[in-house]
Amino acid sequence: MTTPARFLVLLLTPLAFATSALAQEDGWSRFLPETAPGIVACLEGEAGAAATAALPMNGGRVLVRITRKDGDRLECVAELGAPGQKARRAQSRSVGAAPPLPGEDAQRLSLAPLCPGAAAVPQAAGLFLNPPGCR
Repeated sequence: MTTPARFLVLLLTPLAFATSALAQEDGWSRFLPETAPGIVACLEGEAGAAATAALPMNGGRVLVRITRKDGDRLECVAELGAPGQKARRAQSRSVGAAPPLPGEDAQRLSLAPLCPGAAAVPQAAGLFLNPPGCR
């Protein structure tokens, strides 16, 4: 026999899963319009690398996690320029096996397609979203 409380749990469980999936799907990409120039600045000079996370910081900066073709992980900080100016890479360092940032590796952005099926990102000129599993 189904009690009212059990019925409510059964009714709300699919909603909880859908909300969780939506939050994961959105992840760090919700910051993409403001972080894109920093992502581009950090990826320049890193052929075949992918940005796996990017988060805005105070002071007009962006923190970007990058995975190189050889698997090395970098943490890059880019300074966003004034409107109309290009962002610039301020610093970068290897992070090795450091814990992942929130949502890291849920999406992989690059300056050129890394795998078949990569698509240009409309809200982030110059960046491509690579399909899941693309390395």
